[in-house]
Amino acid sequence: MKTTTILIGILCSVMLPVNAQLPNTNLNSLKVMTWNVWYGFSQLSESNGIIPTGHPYSASQEVVQQKATDFLISEAPDVIAFQELKNFDSNKLTTFASSYGHNYSIIFDRDTQQPTGLTSKYPIDYLEGNHASYNGTNLEGTFAAKLKDNPIVFIVVHLKSSQKNHRAKETLYALELYQKYRDLNNHVIILGDFNSMSITDRNYLETNINKRLEYRIFKNKCNHDMNKENQPDNGMSACTTWDYSVMDDYWNYSSDPMKDTTHEYGDRTAYENTSFWGTFPTTSVNLFHDSTVIDHDGNPTTTHTQAEHLGRIDYLIANNSLAELTSDARIIHNYQKADNTTALIDEMTDHYPLITTFTGSNNLSTKKYILNKTKLYPNPLRDGLLKIETTSKNIHTADVYDSLGKKIHSYPINNKTINISNLENGYYIIKMNNGFTQGILKE
Repeated sequence: MKTTTILIGILCSVMLPVNAQLPNTNLNSLKVMTWNVWYGFSQLSESNGIIPTGHPYSASQEVVQQKATDFLISEAPDVIAFQELKNFDSNKLTTFASSYGHNYSIIFDRDTQQPTGLTSKYPIDYLEGNHASYNGTNLEGTFAAKLKDNPIVFIVVHLKSSQKNHRAKETLYALELYQKYRDLNNHVIILGDFNSMSITDRNYLETNINKRLEYRIFKNKCNHDMNKENQPDNGMSACTTWDYSVMDDYWNYSSDPMKDTTHEYGDRTAYENTSFWGTFPTTSVNLFHDSTVIDHDGNPTTTHTQAEHLGRIDYLIANNSLAELTSDARIIHNYQKADNTTALIDEMTDHYPLITTFTGSNNLSTKKYILNKTKLYPNPLRDGLLKIETTSKNIHTADVYDSLGKKIHSYPINNKTINISNLENGYYIIKMNNGFTQGILKE
């Protein structure tokens, strides 16, 4: 297993004038996801005091992370950009990534902010990032990484939620990276949590989520956050419309245009018809469950519907020639589990993930990355005897790690069975000597 561990610094490089003709990749298809995971999947735990008692999705961090593992195994993206990896370090992200079949990971330490990260089925190289002084502000969470054997660069962002001007400066840095790696003959994808609204959504936003605008008055978020720059006063005058200036910088980047794959290629009509054209907030947030939270009219916000608040602030943006290879673009609100029941993303985080699949006519990479055909079951486990279904012929030991990535035990494998009956109930990562890794919930 190879993991890229990042010690953050400011990397300076010279932009080289090169032929900007796009190269061919070695991949037929690349499935890319971005997901804000709400303080490292920790915010649905009542013990944290974050959500109301009796919240319908309450669960421990371990249980929520297991749900996320099951979802990611089901969806099987090739590359995932994460935001809000609170309490994750390189080892913990490595362990989590392995649970859904990604053996390569990068975590970007944002100093006092929550880390961002990238995991991949294919080898990846860290390129550069910056959380220090830039153009009069401190940057947060933007870094670039590249597929090792293919000319595809990912710029992962988590733009500041509380200051629009800060987001604008972070955007300038992201666009500098975009142009730099385009000039070096790469496809480039910018993805993450932009904490910004898009002018392409204006009609939908100003028709459907007026309650969210009103709620921002009560929370005193109308001066500098997501609202119109020329309406800085307190009260309704500051919340009559959303600000679109930050995302305009991406759409108007005329030197090398890019596309919002969700907007361009997703089934927008279907999302709008069901009032699901958005990535934040899911119904897990206390806004929809806590009767003590009052809006500016003095009414409990529990009377609000999600459709009055849900908007897009997460994006997956690609240079035009790559974006035009999009074969699938979705906002994921739920997924079908192995038992054919439906699981909601609301049970895990406050953001819905985005996924885009790029499909071209090129041959598959000359290097074949084949995941082990191995499965551990039952999951959840109740009797302590974990069975193995595998095509591997040489398996003999299994290491067990706790949810924080600490190795706690090694077990022999006998007759394709691992006996972990001596372990207390909880969430564990099982790693076998053939390299296969899977998360298990023991009840």
